[in-house]
Amino acid sequence: MENSETKLWELVRGNLQLSLSSANFSTWIATTQAESITNSSAHIRVPNYMTKHYLETKFYQDILDAFSQIDHPIEKVVFSIGKVDKSAISRPNTTSTKPVEQKPSEEPIKTTTLNTPFQSKYNFSNFIVGSGNRLAFSAAQLVVEKPGSAYNPLFLYGPAGVGKTHLMWAINTEIHKLNPDARIVYVTSEQIISEFVQAIRKGEKFTNKYREVDVLLVDDMQFIAGAEKTQEEFFHTFNTLHQNNRQIVLCSDRPPKEIPTLEARLRSRFEWGMVADIQPPDLETRIAIVMQKAQDKGVNLDESVADLIARSAEMNIRELEGALTKVLGYCLAHNTELTFEVAEMALGDQSKQKKRVEVKDILQKTASYYNISYDEIMGTRRNKEIVLPRQIAMYFMRTELHLSFPIIAAKLGGRDHTTIMHGVKKLEKNIPNDSNLASDITKLKAEIF
Repeated sequence: MENSETKLWELVRGNLQLSLSSANFSTWIATTQAESITNSSAHIRVPNYMTKHYLETKFYQDILDAFSQIDHPIEKVVFSIGKVDKSAISRPNTTSTKPVEQKPSEEPIKTTTLNTPFQSKYNFSNFIVGSGNRLAFSAAQLVVEKPGSAYNPLFLYGPAGVGKTHLMWAINTEIHKLNPDARIVYVTSEQIISEFVQAIRKGEKFTNKYREVDVLLVDDMQFIAGAEKTQEEFFHTFNTLHQNNRQIVLCSDRPPKEIPTLEARLRSRFEWGMVADIQPPDLETRIAIVMQKAQDKGVNLDESVADLIARSAEMNIRELEGALTKVLGYCLAHNTELTFEVAEMALGDQSKQKKRVEVKDILQKTASYYNISYDEIMGTRRNKEIVLPRQIAMYFMRTELHLSFPIIAAKLGGRDHTTIMHGVKKLEKNIPNDSNLASDITKLKAEIF
């Protein structure tokens, strides 16, 4: 059975994985183990001198901050070199959806990336599906069923922390289950750029670096913009893989057409297969995510507590995980049962920052403000006195709830999403030039949100 020190350190590492890059976390934090933790200090075992040096010089304050975030502030951290129990670091003991990156290799990659439990814990079964990610989830499943032929490439985009990387690694996990010998590589575009620059400096060839794999997963694709030589190299790599029916999965925070300084020939190839967006989850999906994350930690969470945590963070799944970690850390530090009241105390003002706002709330309050009925704003009439409130409601759904245009169209009875896009853009253009309109939107926003 886990002791309290191990549990505390797991919570600290969870916060560190949320705040540090995956490369830094996997290299310096994931290989550590708690020896003892008191009210004033923590003694942490590390595998070698290099890790000890980096933790003391680069990440010392980050670790102190992570302890404070779980309501267990300490004054100092002492690192000692020793044998680290692998069983203590192999559990899925963090809350981040960002998997561990592979260290760069100068040799062509021949082996699967599914070698660590941090990576293999991401699968389809623990990915919570909602209205904002259903299309991306279905596309990912089809890629696993027919790699290299269904959607190639699959391009996933959306804001940070909505589950893009989870889906990418779920593809990795499921393909590996079906074909253990598949050569699967996960890499970030920044890592590709770095490796390409290193190869140039050393006078080495980069040509075959990723062209022999069966599945190539590239995260944070937006960072390749502006790197002209790397884009050219990736263009040829893409072509080679695609021509050989090797699966390509790309992730970005924006669609290909919105990545600045991305070469036109790459943009067109990124759009060859399926481009699917992932939107921030709605309240029901967030509650389900919190319940799932708690279950993964062996905690049976009351739905009222899950609802409270879900309302504390609307945009980012990582924020949800951070809020859950904070609540669990508070209970552990204060040796108390997890109740709604305790969760409120743990979250503090964070639990009061958000209130539930659904599409129907926006439509009803906007209609009421303009003295029209809910049926009229949902209807098809195009009278001026109805079109404007309808456009404002669309505008709020887009800017405040961060829904995609197709989802907004579906919420409004199945309209064409291009109509929604036109209406929102027209309203955004008119706001700066119409003081009455701007005033109405300000008042409505205060009333609804």
